[in-house]
Amino acid sequence: MDCWMLLVSLGSRMTKLSRLSIYAVIYLCLCLLANVVLVMVFVMSQRWGDSTPAAAPRGDAQGSSRGQDWDPNSGRLLTCKEIYTIRNLTVIGSGWTKTVYRGLYGNSWLALKTVHSSGHDMASCQEETSICYHRCASKIIKETALLRELRHPNVLKVLGECLPSEDYSPGPPAVGVVAVITELGHPVDMIEILQMDFESRLKIAYDVVSILQHLAHSPLGSLLMKDFRRQQFVIVGDTLKLSDVDDIVLGDPKCISDKDCILEAKSVPCDAGTCKGYNSLSNAIQAGQHFMRLLIPYGSPKALENTSSDIVNRLLSGNLYSEEVYAEIHRLVRNYSSGSYLKKAEKDIIKEYVTYPGETISDGDFSCQKIASWGCIQSVSSPAEGAWLCSQIPNCVAFILIDQWSWTGRQIAVFKASYKSIKQNKEHTLYIRRGQG
Repeated sequence: MDCWMLLVSLGSRMTKLSRLSIYAVIYLCLCLLANVVLVMVFVMSQRWGDSTPAAAPRGDAQGSSRGQDWDPNSGRLLTCKEIYTIRNLTVIGSGWTKTVYRGLYGNSWLALKTVHSSGHDMASCQEETSICYHRCASKIIKETALLRELRHPNVLKVLGECLPSEDYSPGPPAVGVVAVITELGHPVDMIEILQMDFESRLKIAYDVVSILQHLAHSPLGSLLMKDFRRQQFVIVGDTLKLSDVDDIVLGDPKCISDKDCILEAKSVPCDAGTCKGYNSLSNAIQAGQHFMRLLIPYGSPKALENTSSDIVNRLLSGNLYSEEVYAEIHRLVRNYSSGSYLKKAEKDIIKEYVTYPGETISDGDFSCQKIASWGCIQSVSSPAEGAWLCSQIPNCVAFILIDQWSWTGRQIAVFKASYKSIKQNKEHTLYIRRGQG
């Protein structure tokens, strides 16, 4: 308005000013207006840029304090308003339809999934942008609903979602952006898994069969995973979790006769118009192909090798349903935890060791398959198994049972090549082989 009044005033005095002066004033006013517009666009684009969640404005101290107090295990879901306060966003994966970001909300790292605005599905859509976006977003909405229905310790947890009422517009600022927030996991790396010790791989196998059991008896009924590859899973902490449910099919296939229910050269019965157990068997076969054959046949105690191999062979040949392999792996875990596989002669080796309760050793470390800050470690089912393992290691003359246990309930043993520095530790028990000086 100030510029406009100036121009009017100048118009009344046209005879006193040159035309060049008027042009200069107009130019200055336009520059001022352009700067104001640019500043407004910049500030607004900090909220959503190119459909990408961004950090909240610096003045949003209230949102920041809420983030500091938020606990992923509290059950309180994040909303559209809070999504804008997620910081340090980095793309960790993208496909034809979706992009996944890693971000920090308060003190918690999480994953945020939204429509890939420049992905294949958006780029190839010939309709209006909002319609194309809605079509892609519907897949995210469906996936979110399914993850919620399948809530389970081995299914990725939904931590929040944004389902705006307005239509999508790329902006800036973008509006109508659909997003879902979940736990943050890392991809399943089979090379990394193969380098794990047997007990760690057994934990992954335990998680796999827990997922199989859940799919077979989910709240939605029997479910089929058309794709059981490692890309459908992530590892959160030390737990394997199902993360991609796009290809899940509800219910066993329909049939007229048993001929309609053939799977991998196996046939399940056609019962009341449904291939009974088809999904359970199919999931089990795929789990054997993509996971179990790499998880349990290697590195187990020698007495469990035949059991482990038998489970895998029966899985791959289609002779175990999901419920059956679930029971088999649970039995394997119990045997491993209890040490029931140890022979009497192996158990008797403990007689060759002297026990020192409340004492430990600070030196005598040596290299072995599993090293921790205490030295060479291995879980054991009992002191007897610790003594037997120590007798199999040429350098080992002593071992300590410390106050830590593995996920199977086995106690952690630390093996030592000498026992010069014996110290007091009421939480430890020291075992030294007889005849060591």
